[in-house]
Formats: sequence, C-alpha cells, structure tokens
Amino acid sequence: MIRKGLVLALLMFGYIASVSADYAGAMSHYERQQYREAIQEFRELARDEDADAQYMLGRMHEAGNGTPQDFVEAHKWYNLAASRGHRHAVGAREAVAERMTAHQIAEAQQAARGWQAREPATAATPEPRRPETLSGRELVAETQRELNRLGYDAGPVDGLMGARTRNAIRSYQGQAGLARDAQPSPQLLARLRQSGRASAQVPAQAPSRAVPTESAPAEAPVRVALQDDFNDGDYHRNPAWTVLSGDFRIDRNGLRSVVEVPDERAPARRSLSSDRPEEVGLAMLKLILEQTGSVQPEAAPVAAETARIFVASPIRNAFEMELDLASRQKAGSLELGVFQGNSSGAGYRLVYRPDTRPGLSLIRVTSNGSDVIASSDGAINLEDDRFHTLAWTRDEDGEMRISVDGRRVIQARDTSFRERFQGFVFANHGGDYSLGRIRVED
Repeated sequence: MIRKGLVLALLMFGYIASVSADYAGAMSHYERQQYREAIQEFRELARDEDADAQYMLGRMHEAGNGTPQDFVEAHKWYNLAASRGHRHAVGAREAVAERMTAHQIAEAQQAARGWQAREPATAATPEPRRPETLSGRELVAETQRELNRLGYDAGPVDGLMGARTRNAIRSYQGQAGLARDAQPSPQLLARLRQSGRASAQVPAQAPSRAVPTESAPAEAPVRVALQDDFNDGDYHRNPAWTVLSGDFRIDRNGLRSVVEVPDERAPARRSLSSDRPEEVGLAMLKLILEQTGSVQPEAAPVAAETARIFVASPIRNAFEMELDLASRQKAGSLELGVFQGNSSGAGYRLVYRPDTRPGLSLIRVTSNGSDVIASSDGAINLEDDRFHTLAWTRDEDGEMRISVDGRRVIQARDTSFRERFQGFVFANHGGDYSLGRIRVED
C-alpha cells in the first residue's frame, strides 16, 4: 500500500515514476522469491546507475538467488553501488571480499572498471556549491545530507541542529581523527564530500586491515553494517527489508507491527505445521521460557500469527547494536536478533515479554536446538507510550552486554559463533511494537 500510494502521489504531481515503479516491481518479485524476474529488472535499473538495484544484484549474486553464486559478480555490483554512494555497499563489499582470493578480487575490480552504464538522457548534475558560500542553515543541511550518505544517522535534512546531528558529527570526527567539537563548518563539509567522492572514485581494494605495531595490535576498522531510521517512509529499499509473514507499515514512529492476541487460552497441545515456521519458532520460544520459569504452561494467550521481517546485511562477529523500541500493550512477546544462514537460522535472539519475570532473555539458536544463555533479573516494562533505547554489544571474546535506557540488564559470554552474521530479524509474537531506529557497527 505504501509503494502504491507513493507512486500515485508522484504521478499526481507530474513526476516520471517509471524507475520507482520498476524498482518496486523488482522488489515484489524478490520478496515472492521470483528471483529470475527480479534479477532481470534489477539489471535494467542498474544500467541507469540505480545504486539500490546494483546493491540488490550484489546480494543476489552473493547468495545465489536466481543465478549461480558468484562472489566476483557480487563484489563488482557492490563496488558499483558504493561508487554511487550506497551506504551499505562498502561494508557488503568488504564482507564478501573476505571470502575471495586475491585473484578473484582483482578480477572483480577489473569487471567494475569495465562496466558501462546506459548513456544518460539528461545533462550532468551540476557541481554542488562551495561550502564557504552556504548560509548557516544550508551548511547544516548539506552536512546532514553528507553524513547520512556516509552511514551516520544525522536525522532529517532540515538544516536544524539537534542531538542526532551533533552525535553524527561527533562520531564522524572521532573516526576521522578530528577534534570532536560536534560543530558544522565549511572545512568539515569539504572533508565529508571528499571522503565520499574519494571512496567512490578509487577502485575497490581488499578489506582494509590495520598494520600491527609494537604499541598496538592489528584491529579491524569500525564500519556501519546496518542503519535505518525509516524517515524515507519506505522499508523496501536502502536498506531493503523483507516481510516473511504478517503486516508491517511505516508511520511517524518508524516501522510498526500490530498482532492481535485472541482472548482464548492456548490449548494444552496444538499441532504445528512445517509450512508455518513462525508457529514452530513461537512454540520453541515459549517452551524455552517455560523451562526457565518465566512463563507457566497454559498460562498465556498465543498470537493468531507471527509478524516477521528481516534485513540481509552482513554483520561481523563482534558488533555494537543500538535500537529504539516502543511497546504499546502488555501481551505476547517480541523476538529480535542476528542470524546466520536464513532468518530463522542459527544466531542470537533477544526475547522480550511485557510484565513478566524475566522480562528479557538472551537465547542461542543452533542446529542442535535453542538455549537460554542469560536473562534479566526482573520484569522490564516498556509500555509507557515512548521509545526506549536498547543497546547490545558483543566483543571478539564473545562477551555480550545488553542495556535498556543505559541500565545494564544482561551480561553473558558465549563463543558458539565465530563466523559473521547474515542480517537482523524482528518478529512480533503478539503485541504492538515500533522499531524507530536501528544502527549496527562492527
């Protein structure tokens, strides 16, 4: 409905919406697993230098969706998308490069250099104005635009300084080795523009790794693996979220899911269908929580269905995740976490149950089953009609810390997973939840 409404609005205002409609159609094929049709449409869009389409081609070649798995092609398309400023393409390119030989990386670089886009039908975009000629509000707006493009959450491009813009400037300055004064300036904007243009113009290299010295060991560079605040009103692109079941929509609070819980109590035993993995997943989570004593058997109503959505975005083994979450009713449960393989596969999940002890549980999911690693000491109640910040970190040694609004609620160590994760999953097992923002660094 959101896509249709957006396309209709563009047509009403006289815009040419064919490209948007084509991308929406390609994503529709992708979500229905009609991969051959999707890849054909993404290729057409990629010829017009659509960065989102190029990024999707990289994902499909990396996963082998609708085409044989080909890391060289994936690297090429990620590289091309990065050259157009796609905020997730650089990280995806580095991640796939870790699985390639030096010869394959060189081959992919050559393929990217030799690729030709369709000749543009219009004149080239004019050069941006020089930073020193901008007014104060224009300078802030351009700084916000560049920060967002580089993967820093500066908020809306409105020219107004706020906490998100200051935090984004401070984060960039820290990673660039600049004084962290959190203030916009012509010099900062010039550097932001050059950072983006430089990475776009230089051919892709193998993943950068710090050179060890006697005083400091080698350390992987920090990157933004996943970021979305849903301010564009569309969860289908940049990044592309995929709905597996249930309904999701974008409103002023972000990505929202509402799943009604029936009044009747759960039967003692219900048959589970392998065609509905969300039923199996919900039963598994309920059983685990019953075993830990947080839920009494037959005591809680079950959701009529599970609303499940995921985003495929490579996340390294050690990560820092921060998200804003709102819960509006004391029912059901919420599951979120990182996964390997597919969205129902191995990985870590956090399970939140309103007004229940424990309120938050950290679960390890493997091919051998699921186990509760650790839980919060007591109930956690988020149902106060406002957003709460959940922070989740995992270091190289498997040490995990989870906090809610700055208060640590879980600390545990688990070394079951050494490989990178494939993405993030969000599942509503009965409730009214909004994901206002998510940012993952690794």
